[in-house]
Amino acid sequence: MAYQNLSNPAYSPGPAAETGGIKIFSDMVHSYLDLVQRNAFPPAFIGQLLNDTQSINKNYQEILMYEVGYLVALAIGLLFIILVTLVALFFPCCRCCGNCGGKMYQKQTKRITCKRRFIYFFLLIITLIILAGDICAFYSNSKIDTAVKNAFPTFNNTVGNLKTYVNAVPQDVDAITNSSSIPINQANSSVIGIGPILGGMIKNAIEKQANGTLSAVQNMVNGLNNTAKALVKVNDTFNILHDQQNQLVQNLSIVQSDITNTLNNCGAPCGGAPPPSSLTIDANFSSIPDFSGQLKTINDFLNSGIDGTILKARQTINDIPQTVANQTTSSVQDVQNQLVNIKQKIAEARSKIPIVDTLKSINSMLDQATNFTSKNERDILTYEYYRWIVGICLSCIILLVVVCNLFGLLLGPCGHSESKDPTERSCASNSGGDFFMAGAGFSFIFAWLLMLVTAILFAVGGNVYTSLCKPWTNKQLYKVVDENLNITKLLKIDGVNLSIANIYSDCENNTSLWTTLDLGSKFNLDETLNISQYTASVNSTLENTKVNVNNITFMDANQKKQVSNVANSGVDTLDFNNINQQMTKGITKTDLRGYANQLDNIANNPSTPSAVKTNLTNQANALRAIQASIDANLLPQVKSLNSSIADLKASSKNLPGSLNDTLASISATQNFVDTQVVSIVKNETLVYLNRILGYFETYISWTKNMLTTQLARCKPVASALDSAEILACQELVDSFNAFWFSLGWCTIFFIPSIILSIKLAKYYRRMKTSDVYDAPNDHLEMTSTSQQFLIPRVTTKS
Repeated sequence: MAYQNLSNPAYSPGPAAETGGIKIFSDMVHSYLDLVQRNAFPPAFIGQLLNDTQSINKNYQEILMYEVGYLVALAIGLLFIILVTLVALFFPCCRCCGNCGGKMYQKQTKRITCKRRFIYFFLLIITLIILAGDICAFYSNSKIDTAVKNAFPTFNNTVGNLKTYVNAVPQDVDAITNSSSIPINQANSSVIGIGPILGGMIKNAIEKQANGTLSAVQNMVNGLNNTAKALVKVNDTFNILHDQQNQLVQNLSIVQSDITNTLNNCGAPCGGAPPPSSLTIDANFSSIPDFSGQLKTINDFLNSGIDGTILKARQTINDIPQTVANQTTSSVQDVQNQLVNIKQKIAEARSKIPIVDTLKSINSMLDQATNFTSKNERDILTYEYYRWIVGICLSCIILLVVVCNLFGLLLGPCGHSESKDPTERSCASNSGGDFFMAGAGFSFIFAWLLMLVTAILFAVGGNVYTSLCKPWTNKQLYKVVDENLNITKLLKIDGVNLSIANIYSDCENNTSLWTTLDLGSKFNLDETLNISQYTASVNSTLENTKVNVNNITFMDANQKKQVSNVANSGVDTLDFNNINQQMTKGITKTDLRGYANQLDNIANNPSTPSAVKTNLTNQANALRAIQASIDANLLPQVKSLNSSIADLKASSKNLPGSLNDTLASISATQNFVDTQVVSIVKNETLVYLNRILGYFETYISWTKNMLTTQLARCKPVASALDSAEILACQELVDSFNAFWFSLGWCTIFFIPSIILSIKLAKYYRRMKTSDVYDAPNDHLEMTSTSQQFLIPRVTTKS
């Protein structure tokens, strides 16, 4: 029987895991967070916090020890904010007082160009590093926005996949229970066709024994028919041959008398003629064995109605299917009614399967989650827009510093000339230096703000990663949830010990929900699908059905007696030796044609009288005519008689033994039919019953397999959890962490940027005072090309 396949619903694809450059950057952030948080997960206090949020006051020391890495990092960040703020406050004051590079004077040395280029190169590198971090900040900020916007359709798709999965389960359960119509219809067809099926089985079992005997009886009848025909043919052929022999004797006697008279009247010319007395027959077919008694015995048997007996026996066997159909009418109706009850019982068993009710509660939870997200989607997107604006502003602050540095790096060299006096530097060069100072100023102004934002986001995003995403990825989170959440109670499945870790593992391997939820420990499937509770009534009805097969007679007592008479009639011992000896002789003692030739020779003798010649010629022709008649009539009859006797001997030689064997076979078969038909009917009824029950056993086996291994294979559940992990952690949390990491990256590099920008600005800004020599080797405005100033000056140029 072919059962229908379970539904194979189509699911929407889930989000793809991060790859490429963003994955490398996320791994770098993860490495930093793993360095900060070195404690193993889960901490000892996590269970107490999950069960009692008020216990935080009791476990604050453990919490602080667990968060020590973050506290140290935050302390460093706080120290950075304080120091940068203090430096930002004192640095302008120092410059206003002419310190910290505030004096617009630059000493000219031989290595001034090398220093400028060195500082320029490193500032360029630092600026590019800050620019790279700012690009990552812009990208991460956009990635967060994209992740939040995509979160709702992705969440809806994931929930939709789960609902599709959940809704498919009752359909598959219905498909399994509805498939019960297949064995029921098969059983119903078998019951309706009980005559051809059960009757055919009984008929075949009887035919295995009866057909051989009926064939032997039919062969015996055919053999006796052939023997009777052979006897009749021998008798008819002999009578014809006997009549022709008598006619031959008469003809030869007349010719013999005429030749004798002719030779007597001829005298001396006919003295050499052969004696007419030799013109007589040699073979004498005057007697044949009497087999009329045997022929009568055979005919009596053949006329005893044996053909009708064989036909009746065959008809009785062929009528067995119809006989069974007629005798089981009421049982068939009872079984059909019982099959209807079986279908109702199987339909009722569906409501006992707990998986359907369990999935109903899950479906309700999914609807609540969808309603919640739909209700808050607009507010979340509004807040996300504000966050995105703030992120853009923070990234633009960094970009402002980068732009100032880049303008300084671009304009400074463009307007700078080594041969010019520092007080005469070009506007472009001076602007480049001013941009450097502006970049340093903006860095001082916003560094504390950027570090403060970084610290706050770091504390939130870092802890979310190390306490949620990382253990979620390595499956430790499932174990923690299992220790502190009763998933069995949540799913409303009593009497089963479930864990999310095991559920996820099983679903990842696409295991059926029956095995995953361990429903076998709660629901006794073997008891519910026990075939006896469905088929006991059918079994009882069919076992109590009585089938009686009509008596089968292969040969009655009179016919058996007549067969014995034929076997003992001596038909196989008929003596045809005398006839056989006569058939080895010639028909006549003298060759008639040779004798006629001798008469022609005498008639051709000139001395023979003409009247004698004429008589001899006529008598010679008469002998030739007799010989021609013998050849045309008598000899074929002799051959026919010989053939008939041979056929008779062949058919009758083993006839008694064959008849006795057939009688023995008839007796054995008749005894088998008389004593074993009841057993045959019982055995074949049992086979027929097992055949009907086999339909249900096959269905029950298929149902068990479907329920325990194929129904609700929960790969979509594992895929939903994976999608949630990708959405929450890889797309949202990782992007969030990448954003603050980018801000912190840029803010840290503000320090070398400030130092190098302030130092490099003096190489491009227009100085107010020229350099003077304080020692014999010092000289003003010394450059690589100003070798003409060899005498020190004694005055200061202002």
